Amino acid sequence: MRARLPISLFLTVGLFLLFQARVIAARAERVTYLGLEFVIFSIDVGTDQLSLHWRDSTGKPLGTFTRLREHLRSQKSDLRFAINAGIFSQGYQPLGLHIEATNVLRELNLREMEGGQVNFYMKPNGVFYVADYKPGILESAEFAQRQLRPWLACQSEPLLLRDGRINPAFQPGSTNLHWRSGVGITQAGQVIFAISKSRLCFHDLARFFQARLGCDNALYLDGDICAIYLPEMGYKGEDPATRFAGMFAVTRGRNP
Repeated sequence: MRARLPISLFLTVGLFLLFQARVIAARAERVTYLGLEFVIFSIDVGTDQLSLHWRDSTGKPLGTFTRLREHLRSQKSDLRFAINAGIFSQGYQPLGLHIEATNVLRELNLREMEGGQVNFYMKPNGVFYVADYKPGILESAEFAQRQLRPWLACQSEPLLLRDGRINPAFQPGSTNLHWRSGVGITQAGQVIFAISKSRLCFHDLARFFQARLGCDNALYLDGDICAIYLPEMGYKGEDPATRFAGMFAVTRGRNP
């Protein structure tokens, strides 16, 4: 006769596995796809502290990962990972929606074109947000209709994936090659930030999020000036010549 294990043991094991899954949610990896190299950072917004930053407490733009790290340290937070957020203007201002800790610093931008920023206005465009501990990516006009009250939100363009489909504006084999970054959400609700270490086209970046990372929705963040802060892999973001507007930051803890 096969011995029956007590229900309490199953519950204990189940809780342990769940706890372990939560603990290891935030992780960095080097990934190769289609012969292209990427660095990805995966998080669970329910257990990992994700925030968005543009200015310091005096209203002065932070601009660099070094100043972001110092700013967070003054708030007794240690920066583990950072990546520059959506496309910004020459004056280092976010071109689209920018919400930090429920504060709307830039409104949703539904204009057709402004100042030659072609990528930002490539349709469909979109918003990455976190509301009620859940991440989401929506087309910009749809986001406006939802009347959400997110903890953080960043508008950038173009959408890479929408409901599992690659943006139809992208052409396979395009020669428009740049280093690129983006953010995607898996079916399980995990957020994955990715940056390419090789030049590639929009279509290949979208395929990476779709086929390799298992994302249904993904949003482009930025191009050749994109960068990350990830000291555990040697990316310390100490180039003083590189400046940004918004920056995503991951620290220890839980979103409020």
